[in-house]
Amino acid sequence: MGKHDETAPDLLKIGDAYTFGCGLKLSFTNIQAPDLDEKALKRAAKDEGMGGSMDSLNFFQVDAVVENVGSKKLKFDLHYQYHYARVGDPARQATGLELLDGALFDVVLHPGRRLAGYFVFASKKKWGDRVELDSMIYLDPSHTTLSSVWVGRLSSAVRSNAAPFTAAHGATVSQPVSMSAATVAAVQAEMRKRDEGKRIALENPRLALELGIGDPNRNVEFDDGGLIDINGVEAETLSRAFRLSADAASRIVGARARVGGVFSNVEEIVLYAELSPREEQLLRERAVVLPW
Repeated sequence: MGKHDETAPDLLKIGDAYTFGCGLKLSFTNIQAPDLDEKALKRAAKDEGMGGSMDSLNFFQVDAVVENVGSKKLKFDLHYQYHYARVGDPARQATGLELLDGALFDVVLHPGRRLAGYFVFASKKKWGDRVELDSMIYLDPSHTTLSSVWVGRLSSAVRSNAAPFTAAHGATVSQPVSMSAATVAAVQAEMRKRDEGKRIALENPRLALELGIGDPNRNVEFDDGGLIDINGVEAETLSRAFRLSADAASRIVGARARVGGVFSNVEEIVLYAELSPREEQLLRERAVVLPW
């Protein structure tokens, strides 16, 4: 257990949000049928130990949004294995399936920033339609544990995609085609923020410096969508922020040293660090290059 555990009120409705005392705001925004390959879902369920016929399973996805509404940088761990869902009978537990790259884990959020992700579960069809989702978040380095219980309902849409999902207490949550509209909108908003931050960094580096664009330790209100200045961070931050391997991050740091400690542009990084096309794409999405 953490040193300073905090538990949210029981039975929070899916679709609502709860803000913990540390400034972390959590919401499970929707329940939906996952837009993923059914064979992959069944294979993952089998790998996780789900017995019996794979045709007797329901698969459902819960969308999550985490936001830092406080004034301090927060580092935390939120991963599917720290969530479990009960469907129908409280004694029966759904199984979390690790199918998705980029779910919420090993996260650093600066004030004003948010992150959307989703978790997929397998359950037996006969268990009923009530869902209780237990969540636990581990803050680092304080070792604080945050926990909450969220309640919603599944309809026949899990099997047929034909009907809407109904959240607890009668609130209706619309059925999206793939990821929920809230999740897509949140991701698109972050992309727009990064585009604006890159534009400022390119056109007015002095302003970018004052706004803290690309600085993971900044303490200003401007939200750059999670941009990172390649010239201002070390290998560990590069690996975490860009989802790069330790080897790729090390190559970038080594190349930066060879060119005198400061890259001039992203193209220079790609060339001297010998990045693969995938590594280049991961870098370009969140990278800025400031001349100091």
